[in-house]
Amino acid sequence: MSALEQLQQVARDPAGRAREWKATGGKVIGYRCLYSPEEIITAAGMLPYPLYGTPEPIRLADAYFQACTCEYIRNVFDLALDGKLDFLDGLVLSNTCDVVKRLCDIWGAYLRHTPVHMIANPQRLMNDGNRAFYMEELRRYRERMEQISGVEITDAKLCEAIALHNETRSLLREIYALRRADPPPLSGAEALDICMAASVVPPEEANTLLRRAFQEIRDRHIQDNIGPRILVTGSILDHPALLRMIDEEGGVVVGEDLCNTMRTFWHPVEESLDLPPLEALWRFGNRRPWCACMHPTEARLEFLLELVKDLDAEAVIYLNLKYCHPFLYEAPLYRKALEERHIPTHILEVGHDMSGHGQLRTRIQAFIEMLDA
Repeated sequence: MSALEQLQQVARDPAGRAREWKATGGKVIGYRCLYSPEEIITAAGMLPYPLYGTPEPIRLADAYFQACTCEYIRNVFDLALDGKLDFLDGLVLSNTCDVVKRLCDIWGAYLRHTPVHMIANPQRLMNDGNRAFYMEELRRYRERMEQISGVEITDAKLCEAIALHNETRSLLREIYALRRADPPPLSGAEALDICMAASVVPPEEANTLLRRAFQEIRDRHIQDNIGPRILVTGSILDHPALLRMIDEEGGVVVGEDLCNTMRTFWHPVEESLDLPPLEALWRFGNRRPWCACMHPTEARLEFLLELVKDLDAEAVIYLNLKYCHPFLYEAPLYRKALEERHIPTHILEVGHDMSGHGQLRTRIQAFIEMLDA
């Protein structure tokens, strides 16, 4: 089996990979957010597991959340209630949106066998005035991981973990750089699978697979594809169906600005002998407002424009997860800003259970036909 096929196999069943780790006697910490640094989990000798949902319909969680709240969060809590996340030894969440904070409250009340920790990261970033507060939150987070793991997280261990995850980021950037080619040798669906799998397997194993995958993708015979180059943005996708749909309708997905893809690896954590590792993680989280929940929102737009230029994208498709209100509110503002720069932009609200894909395909097809006109 090729490295790419191994990564795709992991992406189709990320929880299965975490269960394998658990079966060897290791501990698994669930998390979801760039503002919950996975390096601290790794430094404690545990496996970071970014929470991924499934296309399954939501059943049990609707008794705890309103029907108009984020489908992804309801899906995750549904999996937890159904015992499908019972391999977790703890959960780390961040102060992003109101629904995540509500998840923290409900999880703590009804799933007490799995301790949950909230990082109250500031909402206004790119501001050194939050340093004292944010650093204290990171210290609390480190102490909680020490309690769960029974392992002291020294600065040396944390530096090693930062270097390890930075290597993963570097390898992912090398793979994504191949997509600057026209046509790119890697599809959007394959790229999503690679990112998902690399976030689930232990970082040493991920780095080995990514090196092999880079060689395989670089040496591919590329078929001509003259469709418009499209950058996808939005919150989170944990299934490649929509990206595959864009390619099938004649587009060429060249990048994904999502919470579980390019935002996770586009910038490294700073490494310096003179910089304490916790301070490096503070700088990493403070200087890049990746999320629509964070301010200043203009910085996210600048990042998006940087990606459009870097990947030579001709258009943007904004895939907004249904009821994800922060990204829903920012979408029309970004569309206006992008179109003022003559970058065609299309907003699609997508269901986490992959419902309505027939209608989405029609809209994607019409947008790509407009680009080709």
